[in-house]
Amino acid sequence: MIDFKKLRDIREDNDLNQRKMAKILHVKRSTYSLWELGINIIPLEKLCEFADYFNYSIDYVLGLSRKRNTKRISHGIDFLVLGKKIKKIRIQNNLSQEDLGNILGVTQACIAKYEKGIIQISTSNLYKISKKFNISLDELCNKEEITITSNL
Repeated sequence: MIDFKKLRDIREDNDLNQRKMAKILHVKRSTYSLWELGINIIPLEKLCEFADYFNYSIDYVLGLSRKRNTKRISHGIDFLVLGKKIKKIRIQNNLSQEDLGNILGVTQACIAKYEKGIIQISTSNLYKISKKFNISLDELCNKEEITITSNL
């Protein structure tokens, strides 16, 4: 389960209220509030914007790492690059698209679309990949150089 309490902690540590943070992310305050509460999951694109705004690692924002900053190689997110990295992980772990779909609880067709960058993977599914294959979300999202390892 993803813990989103760091969103609030980071925002408050930087003396921002929810209204200001929502404005920075170009969303309604109520939308942002639901992300902080963990009622709704922040979309990956907005998570990257949040991390980029503070120059923090995505892993830090989600409580996966104590390392706040990362040596950035990009801002924003390129879903085509992300898709290629997902495919590389799948192949290196001898998984079919159907196998990965079963792990994430989505169809094989959905995995094919993730890999081609046609649709955006959800934050929760990318988190599952990160945990299952022991890979940094920052690496997956092209925030730092990738080193793929496996837990299999």
